Amino acid sequence: MKSYELIHEISDMCRGKMDSDISEIQTDDLDEYIKTHVSRAATWEKVELENGAVAYDVITNGLKERFTFSEI
Repeated sequence: MKSYELIHEISDMCRGKMDSDISEIQTDDLDEYIKTHVSRAATWEKVELENGAVAYDVITNGLKERFTFSEI
């Protein structure tokens, strides 16, 4: 299993508030991790960043989230 630093940013587009959290996770499959941590009603897009990190932009009912994974 690979270890990642996860930065989870939450932006409530209706209220204009933003929050973030940093944690360390272990997974072999980032896509599967996202599928188990967001609503089925959510839409998401995977972006591979130039620095090697992988980001997922997720939108659920006016709530925008970004999950950024950097391998440790």
